[in-house]
Amino acid sequence: MSHDYFVPSTFHRHRRPLRALLIDDQAWVVARDLGALTNCHFNERLAEKLDRDQWRIATLQKPKGDFEQQLLISESAVCEVLRTNYYHPENRSLRQWFTGEVVPVLRSAAHPQLPQHRRVEWQGKEYSLMEWQGRSWVRMVDVAELFEGKALTQIS
Repeated sequence: MSHDYFVPSTFHRHRRPLRALLIDDQAWVVARDLGALTNCHFNERLAEKLDRDQWRIATLQKPKGDFEQQLLISESAVCEVLRTNYYHPENRSLRQWFTGEVVPVLRSAAHPQLPQHRRVEWQGKEYSLMEWQGRSWVRMVDVAELFEGKALTQIS
């Protein structure tokens, strides 16, 4: 599918935005936004470290309607960059958030017949919510945090 421009969805982690979108059913993110989340500067030099199919330059529409050129990196590139090029222990949870919440929300919006994933804000925090068969579903760890005010430790 060919577009002159794309309109990304914006997700927030630690009050920082991450613009992401689906292009031909593949998740892409704005490299600069990912850089802000990792405290690294991502630019065209990052593309030199990736395979050619893992990055692209695209025109994005900004919220106020104007346009900008941005370096986008693919879902596989996000995981690769976080694991190898910019390793930091926090990047594991960033990768898990991206693959476990951001990508499912993007795909749900593109395929409305499947369970719908979306982000909701409650008591100043964002949570993942799935709507399926007329009901809303929340992750068990989020329910515990909402009612107890603290997160459960994950069992491996």
